[in-house]
Amino acid sequence: MRRATLAALAGSVILAGLSVATLPFSHGLFLAQRSPYGERPGWILLQRAGPLLPDGSSVLVRTEPPDPANDVYLHRYGVALLPGRRIVPAALWGVPTSADLQREAGYEVVVGVRPEPPPGRLLLEMPEGTVWRREQ
Repeated sequence: MRRATLAALAGSVILAGLSVATLPFSHGLFLAQRSPYGERPGWILLQRAGPLLPDGSSVLVRTEPPDPANDVYLHRYGVALLPGRRIVPAALWGVPTSADLQREAGYEVVVGVRPEPPPGRLLLEMPEGTVWRREQ
């Protein structure tokens, strides 16, 4: 190779290395990065609830106190994180669903404070929320 080509190649490598070193995530370049969802209470609770909820079960995922805007996202998280279960929406498009539809669920995942009265038998309690087996 010619000297000019080698000099250009070496300069490119140095500039690329300096660019990577200034990136905000460069301190953990080869470590798995946390998802922005991984720190959301609903995401954390649904991941922990998964093993407690049998395949084929119906699950209501909601917030306490009720928040229809957040319930829409929790429904989507539930569909993504709880495959093999039927996720009953607590709200669709920011509007709460009917109490009859919500009663179809055999399990309830509540993000936020512990609901009163309890919806059934407590399966899991953590700072992000609770998981319940509902009384039918």
